[in-house]
Amino acid sequence: MPDPPKEFRPFLARYDAAVRQLTLALRTVVVEELAPCHEYIFAMRSKVVLLYSGSARAISDGICNIAVFRQHVTLTFVEGTDLDDPGHLLKGSGKIMRHLRIMSVAELARPELRMWLRQARTLAGLPPPGDRARREVVTRVKQRSAAR
Repeated sequence: MPDPPKEFRPFLARYDAAVRQLTLALRTVVVEELAPCHEYIFAMRSKVVLLYSGSARAISDGICNIAVFRQHVTLTFVEGTDLDDPGHLLKGSGKIMRHLRIMSVAELARPELRMWLRQARTLAGLPPPGDRARREVVTRVKQRSAAR
């Protein structure tokens, strides 16, 4: 899987080592299940966000996103209410989106996580992942604006 772009590292610098490790590990899981895909990285107030989509229109064609907070990360599914969740692990009270708060790398081994990513990929109308060599990630990084 592709390494995160070097422009992404400054975004993670303000977080402690455990949150940085968790973010990179979750990114790896998401990319393994969604690639080929598009990734859009930006800072939003007090968090860093990584959007994933099947096209360059990352916001309107979004599949899921990772939000990085001070002590945890969340994985949000744009069409979360349409995912199979018999254990009611996905949280949220909105009409469509659902999220999962992840506190440790060990939680990434949950089989539901990859199952939801595959379902989200299908709901977005993307074909099944093909040849591993052709599973690229097109990444765009929105640089921080200069302070006013």
